[in-house]
Amino acid sequence: MTDLAKGFRQELAQIARVERLEEVSRIASGDGLTTKLLFRLGDGRHIEAVAMRDGDRRTVCVSSQVGCALACEFCATGQLGLIRNLTAGEIVDQVNRAASVFRGQGEAERPITNVVMMGMGEPLHNYEAVVRAARLMGLEMGLAISATRVTISTAGLVPMIYRLAEEMPKVGLAVSLNATTDEVRSRLMPINRRYPISELMAAAAHTARASQRRRVTFEYTLIAGVNDSEEDARRLVSLVSWFPCEINLIPFNPVPSRSFRRPSQERIDRFHKILWEKHLTATVRWSKGDDIAAACGQLQATVPEPSAAYPGLVRNAVPA
Repeated sequence: MTDLAKGFRQELAQIARVERLEEVSRIASGDGLTTKLLFRLGDGRHIEAVAMRDGDRRTVCVSSQVGCALACEFCATGQLGLIRNLTAGEIVDQVNRAASVFRGQGEAERPITNVVMMGMGEPLHNYEAVVRAARLMGLEMGLAISATRVTISTAGLVPMIYRLAEEMPKVGLAVSLNATTDEVRSRLMPINRRYPISELMAAAAHTARASQRRRVTFEYTLIAGVNDSEEDARRLVSLVSWFPCEINLIPFNPVPSRSFRRPSQERIDRFHKILWEKHLTATVRWSKGDDIAAACGQLQATVPEPSAAYPGLVRNAVPA
């Protein structure tokens, strides 16, 4: 940029760089509603993002880290361990690049309506970059995605939940709960040993009070014989019924090297009914893209070959 002063250009060369994510491949689900994108970072590492179409909604699920340190038992990303945090630019660019998925599908181009930070990594472990990315996405000169259209997921980093509620109260909070007792949750999610359920519920209630316009969302992965009993459903009612929230029940998505199973439809329906009978807002979320390993808990920054784990995998890799 020769219109800048030479000294300023030298300073920029020391502290800044201009680059973009390299799209390695994209894979579409069988129903055509979900696309998983594999990106190469500047250092050669890889991350995944997911673009989803649902009626008028255009949602992008982005990653915040390469890998994850939390080692949740039902999550493929946790098997990688933490490799590094992403920068705010790398987070925002996933949204920029995913926008291309919604073009050229025989319909008028529509802007991205929602961003969920539920991809690879624990967003609140990379708090500064995640919050900066959310603010950058909201700029009118950029993507103009309001904070009310951004949801940040967490496995339960209690101190950071309080901080997020104070600094960005309009951003949605999704808490990955997945159990109703400390014994089971600590087995599934080691973070619970540091921040048990009682502390997590207090932080979630604080967020609900701080954000007066949005309910806290609880993500509850239903795993056969682990957390899907009628007693679990009743305990869940007791845990969350005292503040505004909604519950997404997510039947377990298969993860390689894990022996967990998805509950039967009858058991899922019974669990759901108990919550509804107690007037909780609860929805069974059948994850989009599980046939391409793009659903909740399946991201691992690889393009898996067709296998028993992903029997419906559709490969249509498109080079960047």
